[in-house]
Amino acid sequence: MEAFASTIKAQQFALSVWDMSPSQTNIPYIYYFKNPNSDPADDFMPSGRLRASFLKALEEFPILVGHIIVGKNGRYLVDVDPHNLNMPEYLESQSTVHFRDLEKARFGWDALPHAATVDVFCAAGVSGVIKLANVNIIRLEKNSGLVLFVSTPHY
Repeated sequence: MEAFASTIKAQQFALSVWDMSPSQTNIPYIYYFKNPNSDPADDFMPSGRLRASFLKALEEFPILVGHIIVGKNGRYLVDVDPHNLNMPEYLESQSTVHFRDLEKARFGWDALPHAATVDVFCAAGVSGVIKLANVNIIRLEKNSGLVLFVSTPHY
């Protein structure tokens, strides 16, 4: 984690009134990936590579590791402090849903395996702090695919 923290510089991002008005809700992004190999032992989208890619993305979007604070002028801002990072929740879970079941359901919301990271409304995570990104990698039954669930508060 120290290597990652060394890539982040201290900075602040001012939030406007428009940023804050819908801030109590999370925006979910859902990506589906089918494993083209039918071998359940296939190392499909290895965990280490996914995690490393996520950290690389955070380097480009450091606002996602900041804390929401009230500035001296009374306005909200996101404060990024490399010595006090607000790391996103990043979980991997296993589902009993097969990729073909998602295809049959035309990837409908009701067919989506339960995402373990976040609900519709913003709430403090396990650490007691609102996370600015939540990620759940959901591995599908028999290694048939993967669902990447990313959620961010509406800032």
